[in-house]
Amino acid sequence: MTTIDQIISSWFNSGFNGAVPLWVGNLCLIFLSIILAIAFSGIIGFEREYYGHAAGLRTHILVATGSAIVMMISIYGFAAWDAAHPDAVRDPARLAAQIVTGIGFLGAGTILQTGTGIKGLTTATTIWIVMAIGIACGSGNFVIAALGTALAFVALVMMRKIEETIAKRNPILVLLFPSDKAVLADLLSIAGNHNIKILSTESLLVDREGGKAIQITIRMKHTPDNSVSLFVDDIRVSLKPLDLKYTINN
Repeated sequence: MTTIDQIISSWFNSGFNGAVPLWVGNLCLIFLSIILAIAFSGIIGFEREYYGHAAGLRTHILVATGSAIVMMISIYGFAAWDAAHPDAVRDPARLAAQIVTGIGFLGAGTILQTGTGIKGLTTATTIWIVMAIGIACGSGNFVIAALGTALAFVALVMMRKIEETIAKRNPILVLLFPSDKAVLADLLSIAGNHNIKILSTESLLVDREGGKAIQITIRMKHTPDNSVSLFVDDIRVSLKPLDLKYTINN
């Protein structure tokens, strides 16, 4: 069965059914592949850029464009070799396999181990996704590229809403300490004693009565109320914060 992508590729490679020289049609197909790779990856890259992630619009576009170019080189770049070796078998997918390996190293660079968890996994995944989209565009599988882009974007946008809804049930603790007091390690140790799972911590230098203080915001994994209360009481006694507020959302 002939697919839509095969019909599109054949139309371009035939010089628009003989209307133009074959090389012109092939050049237009290459141009279309690159433009679609940029457009599709730009949609995902924009979402990452909008939320301030390290790998944003430019990175995603460059990854997809590079993947598309390498894929097209694998398909079209060895015509002379193919003509000289008509009986030889050449696998265009071998270069695509190397792209997957290379992008894996690039994605790993966006993953950061913090004191309370790991950040950057989603961005590393989107880089891997736009690589796949670039390969799809470079190989002429435009329908797959379009569907993959749409589903990835829906997952990024809609799943974010779901995660935010779930996160509202997580207890939040806001603490205030003197600016010269290092307490984060002690906080983590106390949390461990009470089996409190900390999802994230944020530190902010704020003004307090003419001086400076450190405001630490801790978001915890959903935990029984009594465990949170014991955790908070232990902090009050052990670390004596200048101020302490916490909320438990149900």
